[in-house]
Amino acid sequence: MRNVLNIIIHDFKRLTSSVVAIVVLMGIIVVPCLFAWINTLSNDDPFQPASTGRIPVAVFSEDEGAEMLGLSINVGEIVTDTLAANDMIGWDIVNTKDKALRGVKSGKYYAAVIVPKDFSEDMMSFTRGDMEHPQLLFYENQKTNAIAPKITGKVREVLEQEVDAAFIDTVGQYITMAASAADAAGVDPQDAFRDLSDTMRTLDADLANSVVMVRAAAGLSDAAEDLLKASDQLMGSSGDTIALGEQLLESAEGRIPEKVDTSSVSNAVHALDAILLRDLKKIQDDLTAVSDDMGKYNSFVDNELGKQKTLANEMKSSVDTIVNKLNSMGLTGLASRFSRISDRLGTIIDRLNGLVKADASNWATMQGYMDEILAEIDSAQKSINKIDADVDQELDKKLNQAVSDARKAISETRSALSGVYGDMDLLADALDKSDRSLKSLEGGLDGTVTTLLSLQNGSRNLAAMFDNLSNSDLLKDVNHLKTNDAEVIAENMASPIKMGTEEIYPIRNFGSVMAPFYMVIAQWIGAMFAAVMIHVQVRRRKGIEGAKLHELFFGRYRLFMMIGLSQAILVALGNLLYVGIQCVHPLLFILAACVNSLVFTMIVYSLVFAFENIGLAAGVILMVLQVAGSGGTFPVEVLPPVFRALFPLMPFRYAMDALRECIGGMYDHTYLKCLGILLLFGLVAIAIGLLLHKPMRGLIEKVEESKEESDVML
Repeated sequence: MRNVLNIIIHDFKRLTSSVVAIVVLMGIIVVPCLFAWINTLSNDDPFQPASTGRIPVAVFSEDEGAEMLGLSINVGEIVTDTLAANDMIGWDIVNTKDKALRGVKSGKYYAAVIVPKDFSEDMMSFTRGDMEHPQLLFYENQKTNAIAPKITGKVREVLEQEVDAAFIDTVGQYITMAASAADAAGVDPQDAFRDLSDTMRTLDADLANSVVMVRAAAGLSDAAEDLLKASDQLMGSSGDTIALGEQLLESAEGRIPEKVDTSSVSNAVHALDAILLRDLKKIQDDLTAVSDDMGKYNSFVDNELGKQKTLANEMKSSVDTIVNKLNSMGLTGLASRFSRISDRLGTIIDRLNGLVKADASNWATMQGYMDEILAEIDSAQKSINKIDADVDQELDKKLNQAVSDARKAISETRSALSGVYGDMDLLADALDKSDRSLKSLEGGLDGTVTTLLSLQNGSRNLAAMFDNLSNSDLLKDVNHLKTNDAEVIAENMASPIKMGTEEIYPIRNFGSVMAPFYMVIAQWIGAMFAAVMIHVQVRRRKGIEGAKLHELFFGRYRLFMMIGLSQAILVALGNLLYVGIQCVHPLLFILAACVNSLVFTMIVYSLVFAFENIGLAAGVILMVLQVAGSGGTFPVEVLPPVFRALFPLMPFRYAMDALRECIGGMYDHTYLKCLGILLLFGLVAIAIGLLLHKPMRGLIEKVEESKEESDVML
């Protein structure tokens, strides 16, 4: 426990002694919170009329109207007048069809609704017996935005409601007039409607048989077209790939030289390496001689320290110069290795600048600085020796062998491709002609099926309506209504059923629904930021020489824990007080956010503690999987099987469920169960960090060595 406390105190002192460290720490805490707040605000209320009413949709009617029993009817005008008064979408009534379509193509409108010329005629066709199916034209630009087409999909629902109401209104007027005329002529309306019902049912049966036959033909057409389409795509893809490959190979072969001379670069590198090793050895010997004697150290500060600083600066300047030259020559791998040596020299310079005369109060600190300088010198010497040993082989043998192999491979590949490309044209042409024929047939069959289904649906609905009229008391009431009561009939027929809705755990806006998702992402990002910006491993120093593994683990984790808790409280209070989300249990909401951060920081911290950079990569992968498959946006039931299988193992799921319980209301013990499972994830993370730290050291060192040998990866 004493070592843990020493680590905590040391971390606090080091952080508070640097303005830059404090600024970075504030950034780690605040930036992820901004992500959560901004995204929650942007999703505050996107599906309510106040928001969707700003989405522009053009409406144009070219309906010429129709007459029925001397009554002039224009359903297009009824639709446009009704939509103009509807605030669900930003309807814009335009004066030409061309303006509406150009607006959709240019992106001015997300969609356009066109009422065709014969719309009213087709709608009233049932009174003539020919039953034409009326059709509205709906144009939609789906490339402008991913969500807008889903919102404009509501346009279809609104249009269906308005057109149905117009149709029912017309039918109501027709029934009223027909009933009055029949009563005056002594005709029994119930018998007439019964005959109409029988006729419609016979037509329905005939149309059903026709639909079955046409669908069978369409099925055969679909199968043939799919086969041809697959063959045609394979031919096109193969031809394009071969042609492009030949062009690229020809260009590449011309640009590759026969031989690369690297002797001048090698000689310069060897010379610089020798100078660097000599000067670093001088600084190393001087510091080693005075590191255990305060008197000798103070004499060194007075007489030699200035010279050592000048020497270190000159070394760094020389290394930076050769880094620039290597980069300009295209030798970026070698330049990267020297750049890392420059970084170590920069650290050495910083520590030399921190050396001052010592007394009893600061002698331990000065010794720590000297230990750090000696460690950096040792690392730099090893890197320089490695570069010096590898430079000839890397710049000469490997590079020229790679050039020779590349030229040989390109030549062989071009020969193999030269005879393939020309044999595909005839087959592709034949497939194209067959595909056009099948598409023509398929279009005709699909249109036939659509027409037959529309006719069948219309006849079935009319049959049911006439049958109900002939066998109910409604017709008796209609016989006594006047023509000006048609609106009463239309209203009753348009909305025969009323549905009562009771909301369970109502949430007042969409932003409150999405807040848990963006919160958990922000908290995980905060944990990742901390692991990137703060060392997970604790450097051994005086005061903690005998610290055990678990003391080092928990000693540094306290810093990550405090960052996570600060971020959790900040993001929760920001959502409650600034964003203003709905929350039934605000205190429990803050508690859930704190538990989430504790678990997330522990998971990321343990992965990095055990696997170092590999652990950081694993943390990113875990976040990506959870963003896609934890049910934050789409229900998990609609996701691919792999996400449904991993869903119970995702911490995001339980973190979001706990927050949702606070936002919408509690059910049973769901809140406590979610927090309990989250804490189990934290315990598993602790076990991973402590148990795998030592066994993974060998693998981590091999991975780092392999990355170092690549000359590319850090």
